[in-house]
Amino acid sequence: MGCRKRTVISAVRLDRHLTERLRQCDPAFDTISLAAGYRLRATDASGCNWSGHVVPLHGLRGPPHETIEVAVRPIVEAARARFNLSE
Repeated sequence: MGCRKRTVISAVRLDRHLTERLRQCDPAFDTISLAAGYRLRATDASGCNWSGHVVPLHGLRGPPHETIEVAVRPIVEAARARFNLSE
């Protein structure tokens, strides 16, 4: 729920957290980095202030986009419940 207090972190730290969590899932994700979408103007109904849209950054090698998307979804949901972006 929106009542839980979130830890405020920088966008760089959030990107690092998301990337580390993804890479812990499977060695196939070692070539992928994640970048959080954007900061919202106001918090959403759950109290989060970032979009939850995450961009996977990778070169020519790596799992298909659909595979990445499935793995990223629970990581992003957990991070949105835990973190807000600093200014």
